[in-house]
Amino acid sequence: MPTPHLPSLNLIRVFEVAARRLSFKDAANELFVSPPAVSHQIKALEENLGVTLFQRENRKISLTAEGKRYYLHVKRGLDLIDTATLAVRKEQKKRRFVINTLPNIATLLLFPNIHEFQTKYPDLTIQIDSDISRVDLENSETTVAIRHECGNEPELTYHPLVEISLTPICTRRYLAEHPGLAEGDFTGCRIIKIANDSYQWPRWQTQWGLLSDIANELVVSTVQASIEAVKSNIGVAMGYLPTSYQFMRSDDELVLPMSEKVTRHGECFLTYSNNYRGDGVIQDFQQWVSGIIAKEWSDKII
Repeated sequence: MPTPHLPSLNLIRVFEVAARRLSFKDAANELFVSPPAVSHQIKALEENLGVTLFQRENRKISLTAEGKRYYLHVKRGLDLIDTATLAVRKEQKKRRFVINTLPNIATLLLFPNIHEFQTKYPDLTIQIDSDISRVDLENSETTVAIRHECGNEPELTYHPLVEISLTPICTRRYLAEHPGLAEGDFTGCRIIKIANDSYQWPRWQTQWGLLSDIANELVVSTVQASIEAVKSNIGVAMGYLPTSYQFMRSDDELVLPMSEKVTRHGECFLTYSNNYRGDGVIQDFQQWVSGIIAKEWSDKII
């Protein structure tokens, strides 16, 4: 509801056109009303403001000093309103594409490369939500999610993207200082663990029968943090394949001391609501992200 002391937006718009045209007749033509109607509304605005906005001389009009000042402010305000309105309408026409994914996938794959997909769909508003928790795809704005492991959800479609495996990772220097690592001897080593993945080391340990009793541990919050700790030469972390290959290409000091001892750790999937089956943008995104995974997580270390 308008503030009582403010004139209506309609009166202000009529004034802006009349001031710009300096003609009630031309203003009437632009507004599709009669010249007397324009004259009447300008008079009503002047009475509301308590000032004279136009000098009326025979069939000519001109702005008074007050009218000129008022016109500058009114034009600026209406331009802002027009700009905001156009922006909202444009935004309404743009589709939002919300991607929910694990933090390491967002950091390693999406953030560095999403501009490629955006170039193909310039009118798409892309949002990347990085979270370890599984979002409710049926009751959120999320369009697609990249998840570790497939859920038992008949209302969702799952497409496999990449298999995930485990094997330790450290620096060449750390391996030289602890040569027994190559044979599975962790004597004197510090084990780096990730707080939200407590199964990585036990799963690998169970398959290979190693690390029966290691007291020296460091717990960090993310995959990236574990790699940074490894780069600092303070321990050996559990590497996720094929993501470790990307780290190793960017830092040739990183090595897999027991590359032959690899344990399956599940699979990553692209998932979305069955309501989106056949959606062309999602199908293109699936192909694009599969291509990015093949490029960034290749086991070819140069």
